[in-house]
Amino acid sequence: MILIDIKKISTQFWSFGLLVGTLGAALITSVIMTWELIENPGEIFRHAQGVNWSFVFDTASSWFVPSFLYLGLTSAIAHLSISALTLGLNKKSQDENKDKVD
Repeated sequence: MILIDIKKISTQFWSFGLLVGTLGAALITSVIMTWELIENPGEIFRHAQGVNWSFVFDTASSWFVPSFLYLGLTSAIAHLSISALTLGLNKKSQDENKDKVD
């Protein structure tokens, strides 16, 4: 069972952007949050009473949302550009081969 149809993702730039944005932002956010929880600057994440989950959530969302937007838009635009470029090159080579046959 395949969870993600790679062929379908590769033909639709917006779904590729969503996938890359989501996975990339989740990775960046989890690394930063782990680092912040371990480092615990000024004891704002953890203190004697436990973990300050509201501050953890605020920090995580402040990393996830911009990362998702930047990665999603950049990867979608890059995918669209590369697809258009390769389509143009393929069409040009097909036209050249057609001229050689004629």
